[in-house]
Amino acid sequence: MGPSGDVATNAAELRALHAAVWNTFARRARSAADRAAWERACRRFRENHDRLAFPGGLARGMASLAAGDLTTIETSIRFLEADPWFFRSGYIKAEILRRLRLAELTPGQVVRLRIVILARIEGRDTREFRWYCRLARMVADSEFLAEVERLRDSSVAPIARRAGWVAAQVRQAMRD
Repeated sequence: MGPSGDVATNAAELRALHAAVWNTFARRARSAADRAAWERACRRFRENHDRLAFPGGLARGMASLAAGDLTTIETSIRFLEADPWFFRSGYIKAEILRRLRLAELTPGQVVRLRIVILARIEGRDTREFRWYCRLARMVADSEFLAEVERLRDSSVAPIARRAGWVAAQVRQAMRD
């Protein structure tokens, strides 16, 4: 995955750093030593967040993605495929999805993004799902829409609901 390590490993480290902040937070008023421990935990989280949140660094990655850098586009798709879960990861995924809508994608990347969107339909509710719906407009074809509509008929209500949202976006794009 590059110089900053594996997305899943980095996400686990971020979750541990964030947990340390909350574990020390409850005790920070007990003593000066407890407050210092909380402050160290906060500082460690802040100092490592950019490096761990996205391969090569979050700020650099988002700037490169905005500039249309082909390597960062690929890294971003791999990030979405890995679907890491850590503090603020939903905001990061939303930003990636927003920027990918404007990117020049290869046919292979389009197919991979369709697979990611289908997996998110069958996954959990997340704050960034609306951006998956918007990206679906850009990557859809008739086979993808047929699969989304099959999922829309699911007996599992959250899957059917998310599939309905994606199908509505894709159908709207096809009318436009």
